[in-house]
Formats: sequence, structure tokens, C-alpha cells
Amino acid sequence: MRIKTSGRRRFSSGFRRYLVIIGFSSALATPAAFAVSIPVDLGPTGIVQGVRQVSVAAPNVSFEGENIILDFSFQNGEFIRFFTATTFFQTDIFFRINNAPIPQNFTGSGYLIDKNGNALGPSVGLQAFPVTNLVSEVGVDLLLRPLTTNSVPADAYGINLDLTLPDSPGFGFVNTPAPGAIVFDGNIYGIGPGVPANVVPDGGGTFALLTLGIGAVSVARFLSRLA
Repeated sequence: MRIKTSGRRRFSSGFRRYLVIIGFSSALATPAAFAVSIPVDLGPTGIVQGVRQVSVAAPNVSFEGENIILDFSFQNGEFIRFFTATTFFQTDIFFRINNAPIPQNFTGSGYLIDKNGNALGPSVGLQAFPVTNLVSEVGVDLLLRPLTTNSVPADAYGINLDLTLPDSPGFGFVNTPAPGAIVFDGNIYGIGPGVPANVVPDGGGTFALLTLGIGAVSVARFLSRLA
């Protein structure tokens, strides 16, 4: 009985050491998630209808299948204001890649950040589109169509991306020959500070007034010819 008990103890002790070694090795083999802060200058303030493109620095990371948090924070008190009239908005983030094999697989999700650093709306999935020279992948477009709260106007002070990188050692993001970029696109939105508190949808009144004005000018011209 003593021999059996002793044998079980030796096996149990050895097995525990084996599990510790396996767990430690797995921890070393699995890259830990980390956060990267990326400052963003939104440029001139005012109301934007359509596209606004700004330059950003790419994170200095290689592709080893790790998970990274990209925290894009708008600088100098800037923010993006979504009005009642804002019906469409998206961001397209472009990073250069050092000629990696095709394809490189990126997955992730993202959301907008409010003034207090909290999520402005729910997290939504990213779409990743490769940019190639037909031989290798030279960049990636990360498309995010974020959702805001139902309460508008609402202000976004940054973007949070939870991104899983490809497992392709030796390749990664680069900042040369030019930095990355973010393209904001929407039907109407504001770059603050110094923007209106809100912009409401045009119910057709402006068009009606414009039509009436054109008609009045035409009638005046016609009457002047008769005089």
C-alpha cells in the first residue's frame, strides 16, 4: 500500500510539473494583447458633406497573429458631431504593409468613443480589403461603419479598434514612404469645435423656396420684355 501511495504521489507531482511546463510554454507561444494609442488631427473645423481624409501613423508591429487594440484619439479638443440629418457615416483606415504574401487575414471589430472614453455605440465588425500590386500585399483597408446611440446630436472623440493581425512573421505595418490615412465619409457631419448644435433634415422647404425664387426671376424678366 505504501508503494502504491508513493507511486501515485510521484506520478501526481511529475504530472503537475508537466502541466506547469506546458502552460508556461503555451503562454510564451501565444502573443499577449496590447494597446496602441494613435493621435489623429481632424483638420479644419466645420460642416462636412462627403469625404474628409487625414494622415495617421501606423502601429509599429509585426504580424504574429497577435491581438492589438488601436485607440485613435482626436487631438486638440476636436470631435465628430453626428446631426439629426446624418444618415450615413463610415471610416476607412489604410495602413501600408511591407510587401507581404497574398492574402493577409485581418479580423476585428470597432466602435466610436465619447468624451469620457466610453463606447458611443455598440461594437460592429470590421471589413478588411487587401491592397496589392498583383504580386504582394502592400496595404490593407479596414472599413468600419460604426453605430451611434439613438440620441442625436452625438459627438465622437475617437475610434477604438480591436484587431487580430495575420500570423505572418517578418511582415508588418510600415510608415514609409508615406504614413497611413483615415478617410471619413458621410452625407453630413461636423468637425468640431465651433459647429452648429444640430442640423435637421431638409423637408423640402429649401427646394420649394429655391423654385419659387427662380420662378419670380423668370416672371420679372418676361414682364420687362413686354414693357
